[in-house]
Amino acid sequence: MSEGALKEKELGNQAYKKKDFDTAITHYKKAIELDPTNLIFHTNLAAVYFEMKNLDECIKECSTAVEVGREQRADFKLIAKAYNRMGSAHRKKGELEAAKTAYEKALTEHRTPEYRQNLSE
Repeated sequence: MSEGALKEKELGNQAYKKKDFDTAITHYKKAIELDPTNLIFHTNLAAVYFEMKNLDECIKECSTAVEVGREQRADFKLIAKAYNRMGSAHRKKGELEAAKTAYEKALTEHRTPEYRQNLSE
């Protein structure tokens, strides 16, 4: 992970905590530009979109995170997190079947009580 990309991620995290979503998006996109192989940057960007209720972009970014994670043989917990966030976005959109599928994929990657709970809702 490049130092510049990490710095951009941290700036994005700070903006996200302040709910300055436009600034967070700018920093996360810059981090992705500097290091496109890190799925965390994509899941963070997806979180911003989720908070902004831009659910289609959230789902798209989660899909990208999963792809990047698979290519880089990332920790299965990180891939599960992307699937879980994708499921939450589908659920908010009322796309329950797609949400169920995403939650099931999250569980296959990493079984946690939170992911099991999401699936049972």
